[in-house]
Amino acid sequence: MIVCVAVVGHQNNPLYIQSFTDADDALKLHHIVHCSLDVVDERVNNPKKSGPTLNDTFLGLLYPTENYKVYGYLTNTKVKFILVTTDLDVRDADVRNEVPCCIC
Repeated sequence: MIVCVAVVGHQNNPLYIQSFTDADDALKLHHIVHCSLDVVDERVNNPKKSGPTLNDTFLGLLYPTENYKVYGYLTNTKVKFILVTTDLDVRDADVRNEVPCCIC
């Protein structure tokens, strides 16, 4: 289940953050989204290790936590889409196929 979606600008400024859980978890999810930006920057700035290729803007699993998995998508204008899910059994291929459909 998706618990949080965030759209972050090219200067890491939040453009949109929506959590789909209780208000108690909202701050925790905002923190998770903020921390995931470090992983996105690391992957984009170090393409030799695990960054996306020129044609691959899906960043995949950014990092798992005990209760959540965080996925990222980077547009060609450097806008980032961050997805936080509680479904720990979801595969990267499933998220890859669904994220572009949601963005359009």
